[in-house]
Amino acid sequence: FSSQGTLKLLPLPLFSPSSLLFCLVLSLLLLLSSTILRRHVGGYDSRHWAFAPPYLQDVAQPTFVFWSTQVCFHAYPELLIKTSAKMRWCRHILINMTFILIWITTFKNAYRIDASIRPKIRVKFLEQADKRIFDLTFEGLLLQSIFSILGYSWMYALTRRSKLSILAALPPFALNLLYAGTHTLCAPLDVFAWLSYGVIHFISPFLAAFWLWLFASPGVVSIFAWSFGIQNCLGIITHLSFPTAAPWYGDQYGYPLPPGNYSMPGSAAGLVRVDKVLGTHIYQNAFKASPLVFGAFPSLHGAFSCCCFFFVARYSRKGVGILGFYVLWQWFSTMYLRHHWRLDLLGGLIYSTFVFSIFYRSLQRMDKAYALGVSGGNGWQRLFEGTRLQNFFDGQSGYAPVFSSPREGSLDFDMRERDSDSDTDVEQGWVDDLGFTWKSKVPSTREIVVTGDR
Repeated sequence: FSSQGTLKLLPLPLFSPSSLLFCLVLSLLLLLSSTILRRHVGGYDSRHWAFAPPYLQDVAQPTFVFWSTQVCFHAYPELLIKTSAKMRWCRHILINMTFILIWITTFKNAYRIDASIRPKIRVKFLEQADKRIFDLTFEGLLLQSIFSILGYSWMYALTRRSKLSILAALPPFALNLLYAGTHTLCAPLDVFAWLSYGVIHFISPFLAAFWLWLFASPGVVSIFAWSFGIQNCLGIITHLSFPTAAPWYGDQYGYPLPPGNYSMPGSAAGLVRVDKVLGTHIYQNAFKASPLVFGAFPSLHGAFSCCCFFFVARYSRKGVGILGFYVLWQWFSTMYLRHHWRLDLLGGLIYSTFVFSIFYRSLQRMDKAYALGVSGGNGWQRLFEGTRLQNFFDGQSGYAPVFSSPREGSLDFDMRERDSDSDTDVEQGWVDDLGFTWKSKVPSTREIVVTGDR
């Protein structure tokens, strides 16, 4: 990654990481389109190669595209090096979405894995572990306290801020409180839970990415996309290697829990009541056709909301409250609708926390470069520069990132009397990519004093 969070898209050798990623994304797109065509276009199977079984056909087609594209790039490097701005823009987006596409493709094709080679489904594990950890017993309180201490320690090690660290210690207890309110069923609560679980869940990553493009440091959206994709890939790998049953399994099949098998259809659980309220069968049909039924741990619904929270809240104090409410809302909804245990949501939080920690230093470098003026303006500044609306963002600028250390939060870089060599060093970390990265010239000698706390 460059300092701005994008891959440096420079002249490509045959097996450069950039060209490999680009070809991989194209191959995955072909595999995904193959799946969609097979399901929705009649007669598509007849056009498959008859000499190979379906799973080899699905591997052979994207593999052929992958290697042929590699050879094409090697023979004609000007296809990517001397290309138009639109092509480079598409390539930039595809590379940043690599892990998101891998996750979607893997999820859509999970049903193709032969049941004989898949691991045993653990239908009792989550329910037993959930009770053991979250019940109000001595052992449960001890385990919850351990998770709280770990959360506090993680946040304090990352930010050196005690108030935020206390906030990071609360999730185990918050999950218990939310779970206590999930036992009363009524139509208003059904709709309330559905809005979060079935509507906002799908648009929240797009809204968060757009907000980050507008107001965060340039390049943060790329890091958000990679974090979002990687956490979901880790989640889908766990679902496939450690299949577990959701709460609805016991509701539907009764106790004692019968052994699970991969031929069992999924269940909409509490969303069936939402279908009745709306007068549709959307969720019943969608969950029955789910390609991955036994994927309760970790909860990617919970991980979605936590990922959005970490990134937006880092750049907005108001975001801490708004996105914090959304996380709690999502947690309540998943438990109320009987799609996840408390432990699943805690697992989603841990996965999201782990990936955010990996990219935290990259965010710090981007924020520093933005404060120095090296990376140019963000989306809002470039859209409304020279207009009255620019004043709106200027009123928000100079803030201290919420998830930051006191030194970083105040942006106390105190860069006085910088010479041209040091400015050049900072600028060299940025890639001039026809608008996809931003490069502004910093005066060779100037005094920069940024005090972010307002």
